[in-house]
Amino acid sequence: MKGTGRTITWLTAAVVVSIIFGSVYVTFQQLGRRSANDAPAATAAAQVELLGVETAPSPRVELTPESGIFFIIYGPDDQPVSGTAALHGSLPVLPAGVLQTARTAGSDAVTWQPEPGLRMAVVARPAGGKVIVAGQSLTPYESRDQMVLMFLASGWLVSMVVLSAGYAATGILIRRPRARSAKE
Repeated sequence: MKGTGRTITWLTAAVVVSIIFGSVYVTFQQLGRRSANDAPAATAAAQVELLGVETAPSPRVELTPESGIFFIIYGPDDQPVSGTAALHGSLPVLPAGVLQTARTAGSDAVTWQPEPGLRMAVVARPAGGKVIVAGQSLTPYESRDQMVLMFLASGWLVSMVVLSAGYAATGILIRRPRARSAKE
């Protein structure tokens, strides 16, 4: 195999391996992010069922990167009416577009960043003129995403080292017979 053919083969293998590792990462990242919507969706559905039922007010918990599941009920005017989350002591206000999309499409699921460093997976569902929004922090999901990225990057790097070693070894093996032929 000539040098150019070897190089093309090596580059093709490197591109294929990179595409495979990249595709695996994107798949795991999307699965992780989408699974962050599961608990908020279940909470929103439960709150829709409870809407209109008199319940004791729930205590509010300040939104932090470690926040668990929370819900907020928004009135027809898109202002928060009640909920279990607080941002700087008050019920947080979601962008009106999320609430409008929930009203027109039947639901909406977005990543909401009420302030830098605070990212939430939220699901919004309309019910009786109101919109129920439930969410949770994305921090645990993003931490897992970083761990998966590190594992896959390590695997990709090892694969590139193995491919490079194979490329170098074939170059050495190809040159040896030529060197022997020249001596004879």
